[in-house]
Amino acid sequence: MASPKKINSEDAVYRKLKTAIRKRYIKQGSQLVEVALAQQLGVSRTPVRSAIKRLEAEGLVNSIPNRGAFVITPTQKEIEETFLVRAQLEIMAVKLACATITPRQLDELHRLISMESEVFDDNNLDDYYATNDSLHLKIAEMSGNKVLYSYIKELLDRTRIFLILYDPFYKLEYRPTSEHEAIISALAERDSERAAKAVETHINSSINGLESAGQLPEDYLSL
Repeated sequence: MASPKKINSEDAVYRKLKTAIRKRYIKQGSQLVEVALAQQLGVSRTPVRSAIKRLEAEGLVNSIPNRGAFVITPTQKEIEETFLVRAQLEIMAVKLACATITPRQLDELHRLISMESEVFDDNNLDDYYATNDSLHLKIAEMSGNKVLYSYIKELLDRTRIFLILYDPFYKLEYRPTSEHEAIISALAERDSERAAKAVETHINSSINGLESAGQLPEDYLSL
């Protein structure tokens, strides 16, 4: 078992690298060279290697055999297509949930929205992503369809990566709480069509938020 000191070192390196990628100090497509990063951070290569593996597991880094580890470079088309598929699956989930949702489940969704608002106000992005995903996954779970739930979870993981790379909250220009409230309001009234429309509006806002934050510039290239 690793010592507490080693674990703390790995966590610190992981957080530094993830923050550097989020703030674009390390640009997309950049190679993460273990030796150089270890020297810059004043640690051995071991915690750097572990941090890179964690980032790779999250999908932020892609390791290419005989070449090294690189920050991913998703295209705008890939991002939009992923959000589009996610929207269709979440529309299916919310329609199914409308038929069976209980007052207790609605209370749980309202609790998650309250948490979401708090972490957004604190500008705590990591906690925000976790709370946001919990809310979407809770609705997917309420659909009663386990296959649908698993696909939505996978797409949430992918879109979270895009939000980290092109973070609309970086400039605090997009606040999704009211859109979540609209979805829950429709669920409470068991209005499946209104719920579906609210989900579609919300996903479209996510895409528009990325663009309006200026994180998809005209000269953006994926090489």
